[in-house]
Formats: sequence, structure tokens, C-alpha cells
Amino acid sequence: MVGLKTKWRRVAGNPVWARSPGIRILIYVLLALVLYALFLGNTLPQKYDFQVGSVSDVDIKAPTDAVDTLATRERKEEAAARVPKQYTVDPSVEDSALRDLNHLFSAVQDLAGQTGVPLQQRLAQLKSSVPPGLQIGDEVLRGLLSLPPGELATVRNETNRMVEQFLGKEFGPEEQAAAPAEVDRQLVGLDLSRTARVVIHNLTLASLRPNKLYDVKRTEELRQQARDAVPDVWIRKGEIVVHAGERITPETLSRLRDLNLLAEQPNYRLYVGFAGVIAGLVALLALYIERVQQKIKENNRLLLVVALIIVIVALEVKVVSLLARQFDLASLGYFVPVAVGSMLVTMLLDLSLAIFLSFLFSFFAAFGFDDSFAVQFVSLVGGLAGAFAVSRVKQRLVIVQAGFIVALADMAAIAAMRALFTGSEPGLYSLLRMLLLGLANGMFSAILTTGLLPFFESAFGLLTPMRLLELSNPNHPLLRKLLLEAPGTYHHSLIVGNLAEAAAEAVGADPLLCRVGAYYHDVGKTKRPAFFVENQMSKENPHDKIAPSLSHLIITSHVKDGLELQEQYKLPSSIRDICAQHHGTTVLWYFYNKALEQDKSGTVSIDSYRYPGPKPQSKEAAIVMLCDAVEASVRAMARPTPQRIEAVVRKIIRDRLQDGQLDESQLTLRDLDKAAEAFMQTLSGIYHPRIEYPDPAKVPAKATESSKGGS
Repeated sequence: MVGLKTKWRRVAGNPVWARSPGIRILIYVLLALVLYALFLGNTLPQKYDFQVGSVSDVDIKAPTDAVDTLATRERKEEAAARVPKQYTVDPSVEDSALRDLNHLFSAVQDLAGQTGVPLQQRLAQLKSSVPPGLQIGDEVLRGLLSLPPGELATVRNETNRMVEQFLGKEFGPEEQAAAPAEVDRQLVGLDLSRTARVVIHNLTLASLRPNKLYDVKRTEELRQQARDAVPDVWIRKGEIVVHAGERITPETLSRLRDLNLLAEQPNYRLYVGFAGVIAGLVALLALYIERVQQKIKENNRLLLVVALIIVIVALEVKVVSLLARQFDLASLGYFVPVAVGSMLVTMLLDLSLAIFLSFLFSFFAAFGFDDSFAVQFVSLVGGLAGAFAVSRVKQRLVIVQAGFIVALADMAAIAAMRALFTGSEPGLYSLLRMLLLGLANGMFSAILTTGLLPFFESAFGLLTPMRLLELSNPNHPLLRKLLLEAPGTYHHSLIVGNLAEAAAEAVGADPLLCRVGAYYHDVGKTKRPAFFVENQMSKENPHDKIAPSLSHLIITSHVKDGLELQEQYKLPSSIRDICAQHHGTTVLWYFYNKALEQDKSGTVSIDSYRYPGPKPQSKEAAIVMLCDAVEASVRAMARPTPQRIEAVVRKIIRDRLQDGQLDESQLTLRDLDKAAEAFMQTLSGIYHPRIEYPDPAKVPAKATESSKGGS
């Protein structure tokens, strides 16, 4: 599951996939098809609802030609039943019989030459040599021993010939019953003694055994061929399928099912008309997104989120409409929690989009409940109330409060519709039931929103402002850990966060994500804080005592350590991406130059002193990279003047650009120029010139007294 989730995030984050016009069109088309399939059943009238035993009150004619599946299946099975079982010949039966005969005749030949041995002794030896498969009596054995050599050879040949003749083809119980007569018939034409005839007769019949095996596969193949050869039985257009007053039988029910008369009556005008309605609504949605929602237009992943939320609301409407039909309770339409979609879109994407979609969701409610204007109006009011209620959400408790707001709005709308359509004195019980449904609608909307929000945040890597604000809290355990164990890094991260937020606002990136990502980008330094200069309180530097290669390994490992900590504290993927990419594949120049000075053989490679990457894949990650380098460089300056700060900022941006670190970040040259201006404005407020106040201990006494008198 984790691997699948990772693959999905990699695909969803792929720039080619995210910006592909073909993918965007495909999402719109699939959305239209899903909505069409969901609501088509609610817009087409149902024609018949028969069960076995029901009585039809009208004549029902076939509206079109159709195959009578039940009659066709019965005829096919009848044809298959007429195919006899198929058998195959087992050649091993013949081989075994001939082998037994050859063994017997070999034994007879060996004993025939022993004339000095008594007959009874030779007979006993021959009996012991008879194979178990041959059941022959003493008379036949004596006859064999009494035959002269020439006649014995003839008997052997004829017996083998007859056995081969019978067992060389199918030999079953019927053939076995006819075998004695056939053997006798063939013996008549042979010039042999009576003894030889008896021997051949008995040996042949004793050797014959059935060799037919039932061939299941062949039998089924022939039966299937017989089924395929049977033509379909057709119900012709205009044929009366059920007469008025006729009781519905399983056969007629099957024919009605074949004609699709048990579902909804096909009406192509309604099919086409409803397809036009769905296509128009999706086209309006596409037009609004392409013209107004630039962020969604450029990111198919966000468009897919919108489509999924729309489908979820459509499914809600469909499920509640099915329940309403099942229990014959039309007022269940007031329970449809369409506000879930509006609230999710507001928190995940944009309030204006949520307002637009609230109107779309109200059409869904009308589709599900027989074009009821009352249900449509209540759904619209609830959706708009939910969107506005969470527009400035700061914590998850606001979702519960929004649920109450939706409930109150729904109840007010229900009361208005009830007064409009039922008069001034509606039934108290009916009104109370509807108001309770409106109350349940709001509560259920809050519950569903709370449950679905983490799914969208996790599956699509979306960060809501609410989640980011929670992560920016200084009391977050990981930020507390950073403050206590690496205070210099903590304050560095705060300044980087301010720089990143200002730059993100200038270039159109996510300012809150940049600030929070900057807070966490260096948390890996808590593992070895003393090896990073901002945490070194004394002049002693541990890197002076170790090799440059080891220093490189320690410094670069803070990225991996940070990712492990962020994974441990379950930070969102967008924050982890900033941590992983905030150094890209840049070079640790200090340690590389130090290694060059110590290298005598000239084998030091610059690639050995690079961060492992990857390069920044988003504007936010690239901004944090630049801010991290700018803050560290400006902090290291002895006398930071505006001109010197600007020179450092421009140099860092130019170096990163020339090194290819920004190639995959979607930042343009115009964006980089705007970011540099934002850096300058923020840094000027941090590193502005300060008045050097004199030490009070060194101020002359008169000056002090004069100042006291003046005050």
C-alpha cells in the first residue's frame, strides 16, 4: 500500500501529467460520463415492474427484435444432449494382450522340446508361466503342449492376428459379446486340427478386454459444436409477448428481460436530452476553470480533486434518492449533504470555486428528486452556507461549527419552501420531520467533511491552510526539539521563513507553504548540531579536526536525517519535499577547496562534494533553497550594507541558475528578479544600520550629570 501510494504521488506530481491538455480533457469527459450514468436512471420513466405470478393489465408488444435467451438455451441444450458420449482407444490394452500371449507361447516352446519330462510336470511348469491377465484352463494348456512345432507356430500367428484385429479398434461390451461368433467364423476357413482350433478360440477370447475410454473433452467439444449450430430463437418486433390478463411466468419474465422491458423503457429523446444537460453543465464548469481558476487550469492533479469531490456529491444524491424510492419518502431529499462538496472545495482549493459548484450541486439534487425545486433550493442554500462557514477556517473545530451553520440554513430554507408550497398552516408532524432532516444534513455534512479532508490531504499531497497553521505553531514537538537542541538553526529557519514568505508572495507561489517549509527544512541538524556554524557558541570548530570528506558526509546527512524526523513526526509530503530539495545538488565549496589543498594525487572529484539532490521540483522548494543560501551568506557578512547585500543576493541567484539547480522548479527569470527584490526589502529590515551606543562606564561624569540635569 505504501509503495502504491508513493507511485501515485510520483505520477500525480509529474509536470508532464499535471499540465497535459489531453489529460485535462479526459478528466472532463470521464466526469460527464460518470454523472450521466449516475443520474440517467433518475430521469427516465420506469415502464414495467413485474414478478413471477403478477398479472399484466395490458398487452405488451416487443418494441424491437431480441434473442429469446431462455428458448435459445433450451434448444441448444437439447441439441447437446443428442450427441452421444465419445470414446478413445487405449493402445496399451492391445500391447498388454500381445505381450501376455508372446510370453505364453515362449514358455510353450521351451517346454515342447523337453520330451523326457513327464507331461504333468511340464503342465505344472506351464501353468506357473501363464500371465495373470490370461484366464485359460488346463485343457487349453495340454492342447498347446501337444501341438507339433509347425502347427504351434500357425496357432501363435493366428491368435496374435485375431487379437490385433479386435483390439486394434474400439472394443467395448457390444464387440466383446459378438467376438466368439466372429472367432468361430474365421476358424472355419483355417486348415487346422480340432485341438488347434480350440486353442485359438480360447486364447483369443481370454486375451480380449475392453479398450474404450470415455473422452470427456471430445464429448464436450462435439456438444458445444452442436450448441453453436443451433440458430438463435428470435422475438420479433410487434409480437405480443404478454396478453392483457395473462399471468407472468418465468418464461414470459425472461422474454420481457430480453426486451429490456423490466427496466426503463428506452427513450432516445430523453437519453439525448439528458446527455445535453450533463454536457452543458460540465462545459460550464470547464469554461469557468479555464477562464478563472488559473491554478487548477495548470494542474491536472487539482482538477482531478475537483472531479472527485463532484462525483462524491453525486453519489450522495444517488444513494439518498434510492433510499427515498425504497421507503417512498420524498422528503429525504432534504437530507442530501451537498454542503460536503462546498466545504471541501473551499478548504482545499478556493471559495469562489465552491460557490460556483454549489449551484452545480443543487442541479444534482433536482436530478435525484424528480426536479423538485424545493430540494434544489435547500441544497443550494446549504452548499453556500457551508462554503462561507469554512472560508476562514483556522482549526478543525470550525468544521463542526460550520455543520451547525449549514443545519440552521437548511432548516430556514425548508421552512420557507414549506410555507411557499403548502400554505400558511402546514402539518406539524411533517414540518418537524423535514426540519430534523435539515438538522441531520448539517451534522452529517460536518462528519463527512472531517472524514474526507485527511484523505484528500494525504492522497493528493494537498495542504490546507488549517493544516499549515497547525504546523507553524512554535509548540509543535519538532520545532520545540529544534529550538532546544539547535537554537542557532531555529533562528536561522525563522528568518528563512520570513524571506521565503515574502518571495513567494512576489512570484505567485504559496507563501504559507514556503514559510512552514522553511521552519522545518533544517530539522536534521538536531542530530549533530555542533557541526553547523550557527550552533557553535565557541570559536572551536569540530571540522578542523576531521577530513573534508567526513565533513561533507556529516553536513549533507542533515537532509536525510531531516527527512527521517519529518517522516517520524508524520509531516505532509509537501514539507518533506522542501526538506529533500532545499540544497539540490549544490557543491560544498568550502570542504571541496579544503580537500583540494590537502590532495597530493589530484584525484578529488567535485561530484564527491555535492548534495545528493534532487533539485527543486517546485517554486516553493526553489525559493527556500535561495532563502537558505541568502540568509547564511548575509549573516556571515562583517558589514552588511544594502549594496553588499544586493550583490550577494544576485550572485547566489546567478550561481544557482548557472549550476542548473533551478531548471526543474518552474521559476522564470522574471520570478527570480521579483524574488531578489523581495529578499532585499526583507533583509533591509533585518540588517539595517544601527546606532552604536556608548558604554555608560566610559561616559565622563560631567556629561552624566549634565544629562541628569537636563532630564
